[in-house]
Amino acid sequence: MRADGACGRSALSLSGYWRIDRSDDRSRELASVLGGAASQAELVQTRLRQARPGARREAISPIVLDPKLLSGFAAPVPASVVDCLVGLAVREAACRELSAESSDWEHWGSLTEGERIEFSHVHRVLEDVFISARLMRVSPVLGEYLVAMRTMLAPGMPRRVLSDSGGSVTRGAVLDLWLGMVLYGGELPADVSGELLVAVETLREMGRTYVGTRDPHHRLGQAGEVWRWLKTFPPGAGGGLTELGWEREEGLESGRDSEAESARARMRKNVLGGGETGSFMDLSVYLVDAPRLVSPEEANGGGEEAGEGVAVVTGELRDLGVRAATTMIRDARFDPDDYERVRAQVTQEIESVRRLFARLEDAESRWRHGLRRGKLDGRSLSKVAAGKSSVFKLRDRRHRTSMALVFLVDVSASMRSYMAVVDRAACVVAEALRGLAPQVWYEVLTYTSGGLRPGAPVQLTRLASTGKPLSLRDVWSDGGTPTGEAVAAALLELRGRRAARKLVLHFTDGHPKDTYVVRQALELCRREGVDVLTVSIGAPQEALYGAGKCEVAYTVSELPGVLTRLLPRLYR
Repeated sequence: MRADGACGRSALSLSGYWRIDRSDDRSRELASVLGGAASQAELVQTRLRQARPGARREAISPIVLDPKLLSGFAAPVPASVVDCLVGLAVREAACRELSAESSDWEHWGSLTEGERIEFSHVHRVLEDVFISARLMRVSPVLGEYLVAMRTMLAPGMPRRVLSDSGGSVTRGAVLDLWLGMVLYGGELPADVSGELLVAVETLREMGRTYVGTRDPHHRLGQAGEVWRWLKTFPPGAGGGLTELGWEREEGLESGRDSEAESARARMRKNVLGGGETGSFMDLSVYLVDAPRLVSPEEANGGGEEAGEGVAVVTGELRDLGVRAATTMIRDARFDPDDYERVRAQVTQEIESVRRLFARLEDAESRWRHGLRRGKLDGRSLSKVAAGKSSVFKLRDRRHRTSMALVFLVDVSASMRSYMAVVDRAACVVAEALRGLAPQVWYEVLTYTSGGLRPGAPVQLTRLASTGKPLSLRDVWSDGGTPTGEAVAAALLELRGRRAARKLVLHFTDGHPKDTYVVRQALELCRREGVDVLTVSIGAPQEALYGAGKCEVAYTVSELPGVLTRLLPRLYR
């Protein structure tokens, strides 16, 4: 079997040995590729736990693969892309089973914000080397998946660091040259200075000790020693963020193919969509650019984005206990032409969803029986023959319930081509609920972040609310996926509302950047009695959002129909 050529490898496709259901149907392809990669990851988790008897009884947390990793690839998905996806999933599985959090280091509390970022990156780089060595010992095929991942995601640059640093001894040069040797078997260039050669060999010896240490917390301490040693050198270029940057020569040669470069660029863009540190969606250790430090002003909630009409809620979120980045909410600008145009497109859907929400009025109301007028009571038909007239019933509207709802919509970078669908979905919910006030209070909020970098500000835009018509101008979009902060912000909006039922109705096409913050927000919602129902595009995420709390679709265009199926769960 021949590879599709998307990554330029001449070897047989790894995924070709189990990919027997390739299809031109995109929905089937997504299910096959995502399901197959997740299964490979679960097998890795199970295999690694066999060496840890104490962990065998613990439930395995499944790897949730984000379908936007395959955005832009037509069905059938190229084999090289599938190999890369499996490599990302396998790496994430190994990280979960083998690694400790950087924040668990005993000296973490004494570090500044900048030092924490630097230490975390050094720790991640060392862990990648450890994981690569460990998986290669478990199975050479697993190691090859990691090679396929690196080959797909990074351009070749074996001499780039030397040219950028001018041959001087810098942290970037030392780390990058060492990584090229240990991950790809590269050789040091002949023009390396003696001082740089000594530094690389020293790190190589420290790396051998690190790879030979099984306990993750012992490795964490060793990572601290390596980081302190590297701080004796000037930062230089790279900064150890180019783990994928030393490719074999054949990868460089074939990389000149335009189709291969196009697929490579597309996959890098998809993977760069944002992810929590240590997860397969975090590409920070693979990039040349150094991480951007968050300014003190941004950390305190007053960044440059916070202007007139923008409410900063960072402090309130942190008071709740949520590990929140700078979080801001602003109102979208109303345009009557936009409003009429979108509303005309979804008139039927509005009426359908309005009927679903109207059932709320009957859900907890009571029937009064034995009346002389009203609706005929089937249970009293036998009394009609006896000449009795008290055979009617009537619903008591005084006991009707109330609802406060936030419709929360992901408008991150991967949603850019679907903004028309977002507009229509927002219009359906807003217009359906508008006629039910004051029984139902509602808001429609979109969320994204001000970039894909770690610590980027979280940006929510209010499109509609009770008394505010649907507004579609000046909406923040095209950033990352800060779901946790967004759910917590929706909780803030609901806390002050008096209603029998409080609900966050959420849809997203991507895996959140930080699942820890999402779990924090979901737990807070549970304590406050707020339900969170999620529509996930392409990937089951019940492991994160809870059983019965997540509906799955395979394309964003299915969202209106999925919404119609999801809402009846409110009345069970």
